[in-house]
Amino acid sequence: MTPEELVPRLAGIRIPESFARFGWQDALAAVALGLLAGLLLSALLRGLTARRLSPRDTARAAIARLASCETEVRIAGLAALLRANGGALPKEMQEALYNPRAPVDPAALEAVVIAAARRRPRR
Repeated sequence: MTPEELVPRLAGIRIPESFARFGWQDALAAVALGLLAGLLLSALLRGLTARRLSPRDTARAAIARLASCETEVRIAGLAALLRANGGALPKEMQEALYNPRAPVDPAALEAVVIAAARRRPRR
């Protein structure tokens, strides 16, 4: 007997009738999978469509947070922010990092930070 003759003689696959029926457990599983797919899709879309701030706006927000700090902390924070934006600290400001009595104008350093952030490309 050849395989072509044998295949039509084989009995069909038999599974229990309760397994072949679509029941309420199957409906709940389909709903759960749909909710999971929706959550994943919404997270993906939120990541793709989120508003991205420019480096200049991010620097301005950080400067505003530093405005309420003490002068020494403010100067150190502005120096770190300048370094994060790829700028170099001016010579007259370097002394202010190590000497708390050195005269320093935080507004001038803020302008340097914003200028460095303006040159930095968006990510």
